[in-house]
Amino acid sequence: MNRIPQLLSKTKLLKGYRCLKCMYLTIHQPELEAPFTPETLALFAQGNEVGAKAREYYAGGVLIDKKPWDFTGALERTRELLANGTPIIYEAAFEYMGCYARADIIQFSPESKRWRILEVKSSTKVKPEHYDDVGLQVWIMAKSGLPIEQINIVHLNSNCRYPDLDNLFAEVDVTNEIREKYLSVQPKITEIVSTLKQPDVPDIDIGSYCLAPTKCGFTEHCWQQKNIPEMSIFNLPRIHNRQWDLYYSGITALDDPRLTDLNEMQERVVQCFKTGERYIDNKGIQTALANWQYPLVFLDFETINPALPRYEGCRPFEQVPFQFSAHICQLPDSDTLHKEFLHDNADDPRPALIPALLDACGEQGSIVAYYARFEMDRIQALADYSTEHRDALLKLLDRFVDPLTIIRDTVYDNAFAGSFSLKSVAPALLGESHSYDGMLVANGGDAQRAFEELISPATPTARKNIIKNAMIEYCKKDTFVMVDLVKWLYQIIDKDFVP
Repeated sequence: MNRIPQLLSKTKLLKGYRCLKCMYLTIHQPELEAPFTPETLALFAQGNEVGAKAREYYAGGVLIDKKPWDFTGALERTRELLANGTPIIYEAAFEYMGCYARADIIQFSPESKRWRILEVKSSTKVKPEHYDDVGLQVWIMAKSGLPIEQINIVHLNSNCRYPDLDNLFAEVDVTNEIREKYLSVQPKITEIVSTLKQPDVPDIDIGSYCLAPTKCGFTEHCWQQKNIPEMSIFNLPRIHNRQWDLYYSGITALDDPRLTDLNEMQERVVQCFKTGERYIDNKGIQTALANWQYPLVFLDFETINPALPRYEGCRPFEQVPFQFSAHICQLPDSDTLHKEFLHDNADDPRPALIPALLDACGEQGSIVAYYARFEMDRIQALADYSTEHRDALLKLLDRFVDPLTIIRDTVYDNAFAGSFSLKSVAPALLGESHSYDGMLVANGGDAQRAFEELISPATPTARKNIIKNAMIEYCKKDTFVMVDLVKWLYQIIDKDFVP
């Protein structure tokens, strides 16, 4: 059992809000926690970027630039600035009863002699979890002696459009909501501290809080303790919150006879698990493919969705394509032609991407995209952006077909493990050569981070070449895998089909 730290940060305390066991393990058995994923680290970086931008909007303040772990230094510097009458302070630090928090922005009101709290969130709305976060922080600040006039959550404004960023942020006054939570904070802190002093890990069951609003770092550990099978009710597609009703009823295994009232897709998953056999609906595949027309254009986009918009007309988090791969198959027995596009500098990728896309897609045939809704939405957005190419882009939309819907309705293999993503389906049906394991860029998140590195002036040329090749390889693999997957579907219904 580790010693309880003298100061507990707001971040750690909020784990106790989520789950007392999570908090206990964080302090006493931190080695059990999964390391941060690249996606999580990217979210941290995004939050820092948004926070820095917010300081420009609430200008004239002083930043307490002490490192996150320098609690004492940050507290001392905050007390110094408050004593000197500094009107705006960024990252001010406060402590009460061993609880520690730093505020994004505090702003002094000369009229009331009190402070406005401005907590910045890199989202486009106030989320339920923000209230506990801000409520705990305000409790620490108020108890430490800071007189507070108003509490605001500052979030990104989805109505903002680049390059006019005057309305990038929106303020939401949450003073009344936080006041309603105020009296509940100290009992919660008392419960957390009391739990941390116990000699044994609290016996707390798994629940929805393991996965939302983000996945807990101790999920794998706790679920192993509960002996959740490798394939379980949690693998059932579209089961949503009913999975917890089943779990608390003692049902976890897919072959549990009490597992009833499932939809058709879930029943299929259960039956395949029980029999070990693959499900294929030949007639359904044939019907679904009947309307596909050659040439087939297999299309995949990679996109960037920065929190802070950077391209003309874009809002926060808008998806903008910077890369595509297209495999074109003219006839069932013909070789495929590959076309690709990758933007490799910091300016807007759309002016160069759109003509290349229209050339790759041509004017005839079906455009094949796995989860086609995503590609269609991107093309609609490109049409909204480009007056010149609007009509040609809109004509592409009627040509889309989607192998995902066919697979989901007509095929299931136990190796899918309840997922119909291309990265689950392709290796299961086509073999491990169609896996993405070991690739430098292996998913969409990797591609986004690679793009940011590619366009950064700080990235050495040699590194840019490595990244660029990896990005091209990944996007090309997505469409190549789709080609082979569709060939597989055709072979199912026509044994004489020549791939």
